[in-house]
Amino acid sequence: MLREEAAYFSTRYEDAVREPDSVWEAWAADAAAGDEKVLFVAEDGDGVAGVVGGFRRLVPGEVQLVSLWVDPRARGRGVAQSLIHAVAGWARGVGAERVVLFVQEANAPGRALYVRAGFRPTGAREPVGAGRPGFKLVVVAAVDELLGDGSAGQ
Repeated sequence: MLREEAAYFSTRYEDAVREPDSVWEAWAADAAAGDEKVLFVAEDGDGVAGVVGGFRRLVPGEVQLVSLWVDPRARGRGVAQSLIHAVAGWARGVGAERVVLFVQEANAPGRALYVRAGFRPTGAREPVGAGRPGFKLVVVAAVDELLGDGSAGQ
């Protein structure tokens, strides 16, 4: 995912593979506990169809959705929506009211997906990272809206 669609992620493949296994093992263990972060994997008959992570932000009442990816063969089948819904459900469970994410400005399909899901731009725009061209946009959605509770705009 990071190699094939590098322009859509803030993390570079080259940086991720330099991390020792212990970093990823600790992240997975923390995500399995589900207190501060979480990881969801969608599977289908062919294996992993998609993944997404989430973590509590320093801002009270917010969680951040990270690294949403859906296998190209599974796109258009609702996998991304179900993963977003899973993060929103977890967010509600940890007392969050909003889900925030960064989406690469160059990622038109991702931006459209997030708008369809209920995310709205905040107006914030930040550089992707040191030595990398481009910008990422900050978008936010109410947990209730993502879960279909009719509380849009709050």
